[in-house]
Amino acid sequence: MPIATRRTWVTVISLVLALSAVIVTVPASASSANIPDYEVVFDTSGNTSDNKGADVTCPSGTRVLGTGAEIMGPSGDVVIDEVVPTTYTVSAFGIETGAGTSSSWMIRVWAVCGDPDEATRIVSRTAPRNGLLPLTVTCDPGEFMLGNGYRLDGAGGKAVVDYIKPQLNAVHGHATWISSSAAPYWTLQMFAICAEDAPPGLWIYSDSTVNSPASTLPSKELDVACGGGDRQVVLGTGFAVQDEIGSIPVTDITLDYLVPTGEKVQAKAAEVVPDSRYWNLVVYAICAYED
Repeated sequence: MPIATRRTWVTVISLVLALSAVIVTVPASASSANIPDYEVVFDTSGNTSDNKGADVTCPSGTRVLGTGAEIMGPSGDVVIDEVVPTTYTVSAFGIETGAGTSSSWMIRVWAVCGDPDEATRIVSRTAPRNGLLPLTVTCDPGEFMLGNGYRLDGAGGKAVVDYIKPQLNAVHGHATWISSSAAPYWTLQMFAICAEDAPPGLWIYSDSTVNSPASTLPSKELDVACGGGDRQVVLGTGFAVQDEIGSIPVTDITLDYLVPTGEKVQAKAAEVVPDSRYWNLVVYAICAYED
């Protein structure tokens, strides 16, 4: 069973990468922007056994605020290689791991859309070779991070992202090799969707699964809901795969899905290379009041 979500009020946002449950909030103010025309949309690729991508466009008059992606098919056999936001679109691409799979599968890409009063922009950074160092993308002072994305460039299914941890004005990411693969040269690029003003009630919720080895549970899934009642909706997502003492990275585990569904974030991670290690899945939901 999941560990119950804990709520704390903070006035200073720590950028420490501790992956315990944490919530931060921004109270409504005269300059806070709401989220008119909020909508979550998705599109889905064809059903084949080839590497493939999909893209989705926000409805006219709205912009991308958050992202998500989902592999619909065999668990742990496909890496979500990229989830890339632009002002109006989100694209995602899936690549099979190792020897691949003969099973057919689809990739579904999600976009959280809206028309906030204040301007939004997308900031990105790229990690050094093979992305093994943690990477942080920070919005400008006074801006707030609504959503995020990433791209593994050149990994070809031989590397996985093991955490995307959101903070109030930044996102922290990391990727690692799949241990059974001879990984080529590759890089990790991270994206942050930044807004000049925070939507009222901007919160980050988190929760985690229990620790268990692959021998008893080779995949783990978890939903994290917004806690502000009917008015609070999901903007962005995040996750982390960690070992039994909270250390990261943990290799050989890939996301099957990380999806914003309006009032909650749904996520599932699965082992690519089975072993007896204990690990758990942490999921983050960036939420705010819709109006």
